[in-house]
Amino acid sequence: MPATEAAGGAAPPAGARGRFDALDGLRGFAVLLVFCVHAAGNVAGTVAGFDMANAHFATATSAGHRLLFWLYASHHGVFLFFVLSGFLIGRMWWPGPTQPYATFAWHRTLRIYPAFLLSFVASLAFAWASGTWDPPEAGRVLANALFLNGAPGSRVVAFNVVTWSLFYEMTFYLAFPALALAARAGGARGGVSLWAAGIAVPVAAAVAGADPMVLCWSLLFGGVALAVEESRLRALAARMPAAVVVGAYLAVTTTALFEAVPGVVAIPAFGAAAVLLTAKCLVPGNAVAWVFTRAPLRALGRISYSFYLVHWMLVVVTARAVAAHVDGLGVVGAALAIFVGGFAASAAVASALWWVAERPYFVARRRRAAP
Repeated sequence: MPATEAAGGAAPPAGARGRFDALDGLRGFAVLLVFCVHAAGNVAGTVAGFDMANAHFATATSAGHRLLFWLYASHHGVFLFFVLSGFLIGRMWWPGPTQPYATFAWHRTLRIYPAFLLSFVASLAFAWASGTWDPPEAGRVLANALFLNGAPGSRVVAFNVVTWSLFYEMTFYLAFPALALAARAGGARGGVSLWAAGIAVPVAAAVAGADPMVLCWSLLFGGVALAVEESRLRALAARMPAAVVVGAYLAVTTTALFEAVPGVVAIPAFGAAAVLLTAKCLVPGNAVAWVFTRAPLRALGRISYSFYLVHWMLVVVTARAVAAHVDGLGVVGAALAIFVGGFAASAAVASALWWVAERPYFVARRRRAAP
């Protein structure tokens, strides 16, 4: 799920609590990756006639299928959001809190819930209209209301398939401040213990047989590591050539594409690469930061949360509309129609949702900050 803190403005000095232009663009890049997952999956089912969820790159039978699988294997967009969220929330609580916990929790609620609830209602209507309606029980609705999708893997799930990630974000938001305050007693060592344990405990659980998705918490704490060690990691990123940082990111994601290593290795490795990429974005004047400060990516980044919430339903609707015209459009034309039409519809609806459900939060926050 998109990191839900705005990230615009000039880069502050290392360790300062400021906002960064390039992080808006990085969020835009992340949500674009997530969009590719669902657009490629719908193209595969609608145009190419195969189930992407059960496909593998090695078994792809054509260049087109391999391209679709490469786009479909962009799940690391969600993982990138986890790292960004961990960083942005981490620096709000380390080395000390920027606000009382009750205020923080209330602001998180105001920031996240309006867009979520509107998209959740829309997902109910979508399920009803599409024939996938499953009458919700009271407990199911309550779990969605409290944990923005209940516990992933349980019977308590929302109709919008993308909101599984919000469970990890929400539990992190609620628990992390207490962990950070407890770690402060240990000083610098407490900070190291905070992020190291946050990474290591989910890894150990996954190795012991837990669902590998518990590693999402490791990614969140990878972002915390960047917040705690920001000065050092920014200095390291400044010394590293942009090509090395990008190469490390591509190496990790390509290894995952070929399924060369298990998730318990691939996901933490991605976390390390994503931390480096994010740290590079914090350093102005390099190629990585320049790319992510481009206006289109930053504009998408600003509405990334709303885009994330609505894009899946709109891609499905677009694919169903295109399905009746595949013969006339041709395979390539139909595929482009789903990608372009799905993106345009998602961007339009997300912009409207941002205006209605997200903008009021930012307006109120600017008013509170005004002298």
